[in-house]
Amino acid sequence: MKNFFKPARIAFYVLMLVTFFIAGMYFAGLIDAGKGQGLAGGAIVFGYGLIFGGIAFIASFFIAHFIPHKFIVYANIALLVAVIFSYGITHYRYIQRQNNKEESEQFRPESTTPTPQTEPIGMVNFYKNNT
Repeated sequence: MKNFFKPARIAFYVLMLVTFFIAGMYFAGLIDAGKGQGLAGGAIVFGYGLIFGGIAFIASFFIAHFIPHKFIVYANIALLVAVIFSYGITHYRYIQRQNNKEESEQFRPESTTPTPQTEPIGMVNFYKNNT
């Protein structure tokens, strides 16, 4: 039981949770799970992340119990690289989307032709006819 609380194993549990949470959200985006769902789309994608992360978190206890400590340390390094890589990809996509949004939202006034001035109909005719 005390093997469950070694620092490398605790890091393994947390990294498995975070890595597979991100992987679940990417998977949901890949299969278009939230397309056409309106406001529920974000919750659906988040739910996929929770399910993937939860299953991986539970599985990490079993994996850490049967795997040697040396492999857990290497797995932690690999999982950390995967988290950093996925963060980098997501941040890059966000920056690209912001740049495209700024370019498309620049103010471009449309050339308009002035409309001709019109006279009010009702009162002008009344005064012209009564004078």
